[in-house]
Amino acid sequence: MSHILTTDVLDPGQVDAVLALAEAARAADGVDALSEQTLLRVRHGAPLGTTRFHLLHEEADGGPLLGGFAFAAVTPDEPDAAELVVAPSLRRRGLGRLLLDDLLANASARGLRLWAHGRLDGARALAASAGLEQVRGLLKMRLPLRAVGGSPPPGLSEPRLSPEVAESLEIRAFRVGADEREWLRANARAFADHPEQGGMTLADLRQRQEEEWFDPDGFFVAADLRSGRIAGYHWTKTHADGAGLTDGEPVGEVYVVGVDPAWQGSGLGRALTLTGLRHLRDRGLPWVLLYVDEENRTAVRLYESLGFGLWAADVMYARPEK
Repeated sequence: MSHILTTDVLDPGQVDAVLALAEAARAADGVDALSEQTLLRVRHGAPLGTTRFHLLHEEADGGPLLGGFAFAAVTPDEPDAAELVVAPSLRRRGLGRLLLDDLLANASARGLRLWAHGRLDGARALAASAGLEQVRGLLKMRLPLRAVGGSPPPGLSEPRLSPEVAESLEIRAFRVGADEREWLRANARAFADHPEQGGMTLADLRQRQEEEWFDPDGFFVAADLRSGRIAGYHWTKTHADGAGLTDGEPVGEVYVVGVDPAWQGSGLGRALTLTGLRHLRDRGLPWVLLYVDEENRTAVRLYESLGFGLWAADVMYARPEK
C-alpha cells in the first residue's frame, strides 16, 4: 500500500532517507536523479512557501519504506519546477505516476514543469502518460583535459582581453566576505531571463559556500578597476566522485559563466571561460563538464569552439499551452 506525505519541512530521518534514495538511483541509472539545487533544499531546507517535498512510502515488513520522492520549487509568476525519483527496486509499479499526479494536484494555477535527467526511457514514458511534452533541453557537454585514447587534449589558449577591456577590468579570484552582494547584482543582470540562476539569493550563495566543493580560488570575477563592479564571472567546481566521467577520480565543471549585458560581445565570456578551464587543467583534473541550454546557440558554439562535445542531456516536460 502506498501513501504520499506532502510537507514543507523534512526532519533529519527524512533527509537521510531521501539522500540514500537519490544515491541508489544514481548508482542504478548512471546519472543524478536530483539536481544540486534540490539536494541543497533537502539538506538545508528553504523558506516556507517556496518548496514542497513529496515522500511516497510503501509498507514493508520493517515498517514504511521510502519508495519515491518528489520536489517542487514554487516561484511567483512561474510554474512549479519539479523533479521525482523512484527507488530502483520498486520501479514499474506505477509509483512514478502516483508522485507525478500528486505534483500536478498540488501545483499552483501556473502549472508544473518537470525536469528529467539523462533522457531515460522511463522518464519519457512517464511524461507521455501524463500528456507532458518536452519544452526545454539542457545539454551536458564534456572536454578532456588530458590525452584520451591516444588523442591529445584540445589546446587552451591564453585568456586575452582586448586593450579596451583590459584598461577597465581585472580578472581575479572571488573574495569571500567582500564580493557576495556585488556578485548577486551581476548574476541577476546576467541571468535576468533565467529565473533559476538569476533568482539566486544571498542565502543560496551562502549554502554553496558551505559545500565541501566550494573553492574561492576557482571562482573568477572580472571586476572594474575603479568601481569594483563585477562585469562577469566564471565559477568552477570540482566533483570529487568523478561525476560519471571517471571511476572516482575528481573532475571539473564549468559551474556557471555570467556576463553583465553591458559587457556582452566584448570577448569577456571567452576569456573568463579559458581562465577557469586552465585553472582546472593545472589542478591535474582529467575532464571538465558543463550544462548549457540547447537553445543558447551562442554559448553552445563557444563551448564547441573550445573543444567540448555533447555527452548527455536533461529534459524539461510540461503540458503544451492551448
